[in-house]
Amino acid sequence: MTGNSPPQTGNTGLRVTRTVTHPRKAIKHLVNKQVSGCLTVGDPQDPQVSWQVFLRAGKLTYATSVNGKTERLQCLVRTIQPNLAKLEFSDRENEYPQLCRWWHGQGLAMSKLRQLLMRLSLEALVHVLALPETEIEFSKGSKVDPVLMETPLAEIPAPLWQMALQWQQWRKQLPSPFVHLYLPDQQQVRFRACCHHNPVPVRSSHEPDQLIQATASIFRKQLSLYEISTLLKVSVQTLVAWIQPFLNEGILVTQIQEQSTSDSSRTTGAPKAKADKKPEPRPLIACIDDSKTIQKQVKGILSLSGYEVLGITEPAQALTALVRQKPAAILMDVNMPDIDGYELCSMLRQSRQLREIPIIMLTGRDGILDRIRAKTLGVNFYLTKPFHPEHLVESIGKVLQNNPVDV
Repeated sequence: MTGNSPPQTGNTGLRVTRTVTHPRKAIKHLVNKQVSGCLTVGDPQDPQVSWQVFLRAGKLTYATSVNGKTERLQCLVRTIQPNLAKLEFSDRENEYPQLCRWWHGQGLAMSKLRQLLMRLSLEALVHVLALPETEIEFSKGSKVDPVLMETPLAEIPAPLWQMALQWQQWRKQLPSPFVHLYLPDQQQVRFRACCHHNPVPVRSSHEPDQLIQATASIFRKQLSLYEISTLLKVSVQTLVAWIQPFLNEGILVTQIQEQSTSDSSRTTGAPKAKADKKPEPRPLIACIDDSKTIQKQVKGILSLSGYEVLGITEPAQALTALVRQKPAAILMDVNMPDIDGYELCSMLRQSRQLREIPIIMLTGRDGILDRIRAKTLGVNFYLTKPFHPEHLVESIGKVLQNNPVDV
């Protein structure tokens, strides 16, 4: 990047397509096709919130929010470059050129700018991956310029998956970091009492009661999670984890801000038109495993990827449940009480109603004899624990498409 080549966002040869699908599936498809463009994803729980993911040849070049740029960026950049957190950002345009121009004007290290862009992009990507099936718009030809980072997305890192899974759980009460929290007057006493049992996660030289009072005054301002995190100088994740008891007890209440009349005319790039397609039915995947931990992990991963999950923790009752539900694929453990996984697999292959359903073995055994036995019994895929979330999703995709797989 040079002083006479200012950064910008471009829309060369723009072609827009809209659909309704799961964001994880859309990203996977675009990455496999090595497509370039911008994916805009709306939040079905809050029509004012949208996210954008920029790709070049299937690699991530930047990700951001369409709305609330100032509050989000001030929250996220303060630990990397405090002076940058003082800037105001417009929701009318992508902030990428402004970030690059400011950084270049300050003569700061390019490596630090790349670090900042990566942090902003991964944070946005987490929220995109946490979304359920929703409206999606893809603008082929839309880009950021200059491209300062490229991150492969063929295999999403496990920590990113875990953060997305966590936000998926938090979304039941907090749709996004843009949701506003409010402490009603009648809950002041309960708030203080709860803070004594669940201390404010802030380093402070103030007395506990003074800190509680200061924190309560912040919540009375009806600010977003990003804004509260900035004022308390904690991460959004730390804040959300801390306020769970307050939400569960009804001490703090959430509010989704109404969009103002002047804002409604903005050209944000968010999907506005009705999607051309109705939501597709989500394939049902059965998971037969007596471990509640594995059941929770599998359900979280597959829900993010657009699947419904039928959890079966009592293998002896599996046949009845499977005949009734007729899943698209079956995941099962080898070591289970009451019945061995291999024995159950043999029974499934002998069942007229179930014999054609693909089976994926989830097991800690990785010996060649175990693999041979599984293949002999008709297992379609053999996945050893602990498994990467991406590998689980890939294996299901392959067996559902009848692609050749390795056992």
